Amino acid sequence: MQLNKQNVYFCRKLLKMIQNFKLTVNNQFIVIGVLLFSMLFTSCASKKDVLYFQDIESRGTIEAAQEKLVIQKNDLLSIIVSVSGLDQAAAKPFNLPAISTETAIGANVAVQRNQAYLVNENGSVKMPGLGEIKVSGLTKTQVVDKVTEKLTEFIIDPVVNVRLLNFRVTVIGDVARPGTYNIENEKVSVIEAIGLAGDMQISGSRQDVLIIRENEDGSKTTAQLDFTKNDLFTSPYYYLKQNDVVVVDPNYAKVQRSASNPNTGIFFSLASLLLSVIVIISR
Repeated sequence: MQLNKQNVYFCRKLLKMIQNFKLTVNNQFIVIGVLLFSMLFTSCASKKDVLYFQDIESRGTIEAAQEKLVIQKNDLLSIIVSVSGLDQAAAKPFNLPAISTETAIGANVAVQRNQAYLVNENGSVKMPGLGEIKVSGLTKTQVVDKVTEKLTEFIIDPVVNVRLLNFRVTVIGDVARPGTYNIENEKVSVIEAIGLAGDMQISGSRQDVLIIRENEDGSKTTAQLDFTKNDLFTSPYYYLKQNDVVVVDPNYAKVQRSASNPNTGIFFSLASLLLSVIVIISR
């Protein structure tokens, strides 16, 4: 059983009082019973409640689920067009005019955000020289192929680079650093997201971590993940998608403590009073 510092102090105080007075055996049992009863108000978590992946083998291979990133409405895309040859000017008409083709090749994310395409409510982006292109529901590879196919009508050997610039996930609840995190590499597992948030608190529930996912039509899908089981790796929610929300609830022990802590001092005060009465009677 795990006690907080305040409760440990009161327990020690009561035990010291027991040692300082000569009580009958029966009275000692009564006092100890009162002490144990008081300790019941400080529920605690067992080891199995806080260990990750308890059924995993020390050695072995687990195939994690592979979910491909799919473009959605309101995604912010960087689409950079270049050519494989020396004539980079041929690609310039197909890039946003904010920066030149030469700059685009080595542009960092901050620059790319200024010339990004916002996927509209129709699931499309409008590119210079190519017009409106439907991209929602496609993977990045499919977007590259689609844009490349259109470009081949105008330039030889086009090279298309597509990046999702606003890939972010939110982690809230019983973690060290709740917040919204931007993911630069466009791929993050739920374990990595928890790590970005500083890991779960010792009081965070490992058995029912909630994932909230927004669908293309605006509806929400939810799933519960158990971080004590290795089947987490095969869940379709193991890899997060853009705008996913991870919710870590407090475990039962913390909920119980939060309910009992405001009255803990009262319980121990009553226990102390009862102990004093027993001591007086036993004289």
